Amino acid sequence: MSTTPAVRVELLAKHSSGKDHIAMTGGTLGADKRVTAAEPLRLQHDFFPVTTVDPAAPGTARDRLFAGVHSIEHALASPDGGDLRARLAEAAGHGPGFAARLIDMSPYIPGLLNAADPAGLPLGFRSTFVLTGDAESDLPTERLLAAYRAALAVIREKFQAGEPVPFSTPEACGQYDLHSADAALELIELALTAAASPNQVTETYAATGATELYVCDLRLVKPRLPEAHDQQVLDLLGGHLLSQRIEHDGANLTAGNFGCSTGEYLMVANPEHLAQDALLLRAHREVAGTLAESGSYTGTDPVRHAAAVDARFSLEHIEKYSPEALAS
Repeated sequence: MSTTPAVRVELLAKHSSGKDHIAMTGGTLGADKRVTAAEPLRLQHDFFPVTTVDPAAPGTARDRLFAGVHSIEHALASPDGGDLRARLAEAAGHGPGFAARLIDMSPYIPGLLNAADPAGLPLGFRSTFVLTGDAESDLPTERLLAAYRAALAVIREKFQAGEPVPFSTPEACGQYDLHSADAALELIELALTAAASPNQVTETYAATGATELYVCDLRLVKPRLPEAHDQQVLDLLGGHLLSQRIEHDGANLTAGNFGCSTGEYLMVANPEHLAQDALLLRAHREVAGTLAESGSYTGTDPVRHAAAVDARFSLEHIEKYSPEALAS
């Protein structure tokens, strides 16, 4: 058996929790990780339902719902929480190198892009795992589900014991005041019921046609500053809609929404073997094109209106901090 890993994940920048969010601007796109393999990469997407988006209108109930989801998202990513990658390494019987190929686990609302009314749509988490054609690179759904459920059980124990939501300070989170361990506990019980067996997990695959891809931090707007509770960030549903439009419109792009409503992870494949700077500039220009189109909406649908406001606000950040992305 070969000792060469089928997929290599190289860290290029700090993890999100280690970045100084107070110093960040919006309007930027930077590479956090580089993923390479000898064979073309494929992406395995798994959606784990938790609950439904209801009501869709802004209000306390919706804020609490997303605060719970955001808190679970942080805990899934953190060694101080459920540490999903550590649980995956255990469930899969492989080391941390295998688990590192889980390059994203983000809140997700399937169907939002084409929904006439978002009320009642499923809300949960979508994972992105990197594969090749090598059978040894596969991730069985039941093992990923086992890792996810084990992580939720750890998070539940920690939150019940009164431990804080991991990296939920202004320095480490773009919307530090959108967290609630109590709301997360309510959702964990729903999540364990909603994804109890592999047939409750929706799995899809996407070919990249590339042996290299970058996991990027697409920062659309500035993270919230300390005590700046009125500072504008992305709308809770509008931001999700923009994320899905960016994924739909962009060539070789896959998006993972930030629960903090300031941007998303952007997985950018490189089938043409471009230099990193050229590849990311092209991707950022594609994002700007989607934002311009989304920002032109003048109808009355509340979610699309919110996304249009977000898009125009995001373009202002790009114009100020990455004007080269608007050059074409």
